[in-house]
Amino acid sequence: MKKTISFRKNCLSVCAAAFFILLQSELSAQDRKAELEQTKQKLEKEISLSNQLLEETKKSKNLSLNELSILQSRIRQRENLIATLRKQLEITENKLQRTSRELEKTEGTLAGLKKEYAQMISFAYKNRNGLNQLMFVFAADDFNQAYRRLKYLQQYSALRQNQIARMNETQDKLSKQKLQLEAEKSEKIGLLDAERKQQLILAAEKAQIDQTVKKISQQEKNLQAEIRDKEQAALRLKRQIEAIIAEEIAKNQSNKNAKPGISKDKLMTLTPEEQLLSNSFTQNRGRLPWPVERGVVSSYFGKQNHPVLKKVIINNNGIDIACPAGSKARAVLEGVVVSVNKITPTNNAVIIRHGDYFTVYSNLDHVSVQRGDKVNTRQDIGKVHSDKSEGKTELHFEIWQGKTLLNPSLWLAE
Repeated sequence: MKKTISFRKNCLSVCAAAFFILLQSELSAQDRKAELEQTKQKLEKEISLSNQLLEETKKSKNLSLNELSILQSRIRQRENLIATLRKQLEITENKLQRTSRELEKTEGTLAGLKKEYAQMISFAYKNRNGLNQLMFVFAADDFNQAYRRLKYLQQYSALRQNQIARMNETQDKLSKQKLQLEAEKSEKIGLLDAERKQQLILAAEKAQIDQTVKKISQQEKNLQAEIRDKEQAALRLKRQIEAIIAEEIAKNQSNKNAKPGISKDKLMTLTPEEQLLSNSFTQNRGRLPWPVERGVVSSYFGKQNHPVLKKVIINNNGIDIACPAGSKARAVLEGVVVSVNKITPTNNAVIIRHGDYFTVYSNLDHVSVQRGDKVNTRQDIGKVHSDKSEGKTELHFEIWQGKTLLNPSLWLAE
């Protein structure tokens, strides 16, 4: 008896665990589906912004690398969108197969119930005469057997009613599963159509890139001159940043109130307030808000091949973000403005200190802060310069920890 009870408990435990795993799997699939839909909507917004930026570049009669950068960015977004659609399609396909299996199982259950009910009806038909039922009861050997036969007839009647209820319930379940199956089939068809459409658009955009590269490559002398100008501006900015950071390091080393800070280059000492800012910056790695409200990365951090000129390597100390005309640069985290410098007549740079971290915002037309100002997260600090000759508005953004350059893409939120 004890073994039977233990066996039943084990069976119940196994069934409960299986049900829990199945429920978790279903919830996980739903969460993944919702996450992919959010990613899809985000990518569609980014593509829409890229289209807007391309329209702005078309106002300029001159072909520019900016147009090529935005085209390349849009292709990356389009490829990510296609990948997201494929993941959505995979989830829908898995759900479709699961619903089909459940539908087959429900149909089998319903068929079994109908078969059982048919047997009941057949038995009831053969014993439809009330006299037969009385004879069945009175033919018992004793009173106890007669009572059991009477209870059997009553239970048999109740069983028939229960069988009808079970069939109706299973029929309702079957109808819902069929509707769900049709909805999932429609969703699959919609996703397949969306993917085919995006593939066609992607092919057209890649052809447009090839044409643009071919046209821009004819302006090799201008491109070489542009590269030299950008390299000189980047070098001037780098020297100014290094001078500002060296000044801040010297200032902090002479500060009697400063306590040793956790610094990558071990050159900086921090006050308790500065240490809090530094800790906050560290903790927000991968979650910092963008230095503009809306934009797409047009040039990434580090060394990379020139998009047109072969064998030419360009080095970027930060990232460049193409954004709509009139965009404002904003602080990615609270801090103190330590420098406002003019790199060129139309290029101002603002440097903000966050403990032993520094953020740099370059290519600003107008600056709305000055040295010594405390700024808050997402506070506007200036207007991004718009180059009318190229039809582009682009912010250059850098992150330093002490004297070490960091990749901003690893610190900004997706």
